[in-house]
Amino acid sequence: MPSSSYRLGASIWGFFGRRAAEDWPSLADAARSILSLDSALGLEVWASQSLEIEEASDEQLAELADVCRSAPFVAVHVRGAFWGWAPADLRREIDFAEHVGAETLVLHPVCLGITRPEDRLDVPEIRRIATYAADREVRLALENMADSVWLLDRVLEEVGDDPRKTNLGICIDIGHAYLSHDAGREPVANYLERYAAQLLHLHLHDNHGASDEHLIPGDGAIDWSRCLRTLERIGFDGTAVLEVHPPEDLAAIDGIRKGLGFLGSALA
Repeated sequence: MPSSSYRLGASIWGFFGRRAAEDWPSLADAARSILSLDSALGLEVWASQSLEIEEASDEQLAELADVCRSAPFVAVHVRGAFWGWAPADLRREIDFAEHVGAETLVLHPVCLGITRPEDRLDVPEIRRIATYAADREVRLALENMADSVWLLDRVLEEVGDDPRKTNLGICIDIGHAYLSHDAGREPVANYLERYAAQLLHLHLHDNHGASDEHLIPGDGAIDWSRCLRTLERIGFDGTAVLEVHPPEDLAAIDGIRKGLGFLGSALA
């Protein structure tokens, strides 16, 4: 595992996304597999096994929460069924994050009602949701999509750019940043540097620059040595998770293991 100032973990999503349903483990078993690799690894979890399934059973969620108690840190990613502007659903997801002991809830921009420049933000309601999360000791982290500088800047301008006051920071998805054309010739480094003051969480995965492949780091075209050096330079001390979808002939846990090994060598 790489030595760094930030805390590293892995998402359980690679056990489910792009894999046949008959091969899915339980949510808890996916989390256990990650923790079995290294007791220092954190978790990013979802409340469902599929983007189309709104929520797992109460029994699955209770078992997952029990496993999460032994993780060094936990983050939650908003489930696919909640990818829309629905304040009640966001509060439900915050409640789930509190239930599993998560410190961060990762949101897609659509969860705040913004995907196009003409969309208007309901800033008062977003602030109320952020306060609701803060009361439950859950931080909100808005994830970048490809070419989303305009979007992240607008949310920070309208809601506020100090996460300590707003309880709303940024999650930089390294793969999405690499696909972007709005941040110069070094989009990964530029996204990290631009949002260093708001950066709470990272998603780590690779691609070849044409599509969101969620490859294991080192299997695509991203310059990971430069990425990791940038994180050191900006003093990032938050959380980061591998969010990889290994090929079908490689077990999900082996893909995570391979990614951890690569990041360790890239930082050396």
